[in-house]
Amino acid sequence: MIRSKKTDIICIICAVISVITAVTLMVFSGKEDTITVMNPAEKLRNKVISDEYSEGYIFDDSYVHEINLIISDVNWDYMVKNAIDEVYVSCDAEIDGEYFSNIAIRPKGNSSLSAISNNGGTNFSFKMEFDQYNAEQTYHGLDKLSLNNLGQDPSCMKDFLAYHMMNSMEVPAPLSSYTLVKLNGEDFGLYLTVEAVEDSFCYRNYGENYGNMYKPDSFSMSSLDLSALTDPNNPDSPLPKIEKIMTGEYFANTTPGERTDILGELVVPTFASIKDSIDISALNYVGDNTKDYNLIFDTSVFDITETDKKRLIQSVKELNISDNIENSVDTEKMLRYWVAHNFVNNYDGYTGVFVHNFYIHEKNGKLSLVPWDYNFAFGSFTLEGALSSILGEDSRFDYTIDTGNAMSVNTSMINYPVDTPNYSVDISDRPLLDKLLSNENYLQQYHEYFSEFISGFFDSGYYDNLYMTAYENIRPYIEKGLTVYTPAQFEKGSETINDYCHLRAESVRRQLNGTLPSTTEGQKQNYSAIVDTGNLNLAYLSDFHSLVAGLDTEAITEIIDILLEDKFSYDTKGVVEAVHYYISDTDKLINHVPELLEVSLIHDTVMKKVFPAVFMIISVITMIVAYRLVKKYSRRRN
Repeated sequence: MIRSKKTDIICIICAVISVITAVTLMVFSGKEDTITVMNPAEKLRNKVISDEYSEGYIFDDSYVHEINLIISDVNWDYMVKNAIDEVYVSCDAEIDGEYFSNIAIRPKGNSSLSAISNNGGTNFSFKMEFDQYNAEQTYHGLDKLSLNNLGQDPSCMKDFLAYHMMNSMEVPAPLSSYTLVKLNGEDFGLYLTVEAVEDSFCYRNYGENYGNMYKPDSFSMSSLDLSALTDPNNPDSPLPKIEKIMTGEYFANTTPGERTDILGELVVPTFASIKDSIDISALNYVGDNTKDYNLIFDTSVFDITETDKKRLIQSVKELNISDNIENSVDTEKMLRYWVAHNFVNNYDGYTGVFVHNFYIHEKNGKLSLVPWDYNFAFGSFTLEGALSSILGEDSRFDYTIDTGNAMSVNTSMINYPVDTPNYSVDISDRPLLDKLLSNENYLQQYHEYFSEFISGFFDSGYYDNLYMTAYENIRPYIEKGLTVYTPAQFEKGSETINDYCHLRAESVRRQLNGTLPSTTEGQKQNYSAIVDTGNLNLAYLSDFHSLVAGLDTEAITEIIDILLEDKFSYDTKGVVEAVHYYISDTDKLINHVPELLEVSLIHDTVMKKVFPAVFMIISVITMIVAYRLVKKYSRRRN
């Protein structure tokens, strides 16, 4: 057993890098590149659109639909080869028996797209545009739709259920249904068809003069400051906290009812360097200069004018400095949005550290949010979930975290207080939430809507029917291998999300009737009515593994060579197994960690050549090393 102060520090540094890297790579996204193999049609703001498609058709959720993509080998190969650039190619499509020609299709996604492409896969998520090459063509009035490959979701139901919860609350939210996608007549995969948030969506929800839509994302990998992670003398470093968490000391004095949002607490220091960007995405007021809000304006779905920019800034200003937020916020839509959003605990969004995965709608100076991307919702955005999905359920490495007397992650997520739903951030930094819940009248209305939601969605039996119909509809396709998950993973995931929904509904009932406090501080003082989660394991809903599996062979080989001074042959899909194999030489790994950190974090050439793949492989290896050593040390000390 190697034991020294230097080794402890190395392990702590490695653990921090592990967590930060997994989360950072997950949220990282690049700019969209719309290279095409055909000339796009001239786009008009007032296109031939309608809401006819919303009356059944592809969004009838009572059965699995069928889309047959008819595409030439040349176009398919071109699209796959240039997937990272999200290029459009032309294809035809047969949708439930209806034929549409000259449709544009492209891969879509962020870290998941990179993972699939780097791993040689083709089961991307896709965006289909009916009007890209013919401005007058729509699918029964729909201009665009997305095909979600159900990645990062072993239950295959997160987005489906979240959107339906939003729909039930009459929130402007995408319509969705399941679809079997075929490629030139051959089964390709089970997908979730999602209404794209563009012209048709806006017309359906906001009328003919539907305003403007933006999709800000505060993250830029190059702007992140990693010094807080690697310098134990940095006052903002989370290293002391990491050390205490890993040895159990951090939770030694916790009390029943106390909440520990570990993943959020660990990643917050990394994003301090981009707080200005986060504030802007969260709609905090930073002045009247339109250039200061380019992070929002550059993501506009539609063409905007200088007048549009100034109007949005004025709305943001009023939101932050005025008590009369009804002048700047569509309070009805936002209260209903927060009900569904806070029920599913989506902390990869506005209420967490990462301010993304939503659209901002502005019409006549009033703001509201449109939901998007809930594949890390339902309590699955946790450190335990990340460790579980990377190390594997059968791993000999322990990924559970003993929180002492504080709530476990499962208990915490199920009982998360609906009146303080912010995760590892100050609620005052999220004005669209804070200004509503800090107002007694709006808070009461929020509770009334929550009661309406529990009654209409759950007590009525609607949810049970929706869940069972979806489960029975998609199970045969999963058994045929048409998703990235095995039937066993799906069974555990679907059972877990069903348990989550019922347990969460019971917790919300108790919070609304006053038997369980609805604030963080209240639950800390009086936790007696907290819902017992039994054997619930929300790690079954997590999937961070694609971030590892997607690393390209060249990058992995280079890092392992640096680490072990040896070459070996392996399948990229077996990265986790390869790491487990080499973990048997712990002494050699530890001896090379300082050199590896120096090379990967400081040497510009290596950073440019293999980043971010280099960072992820270091993370996986060192995470396991650190946990193994600290677990041993902890047992020895006790």
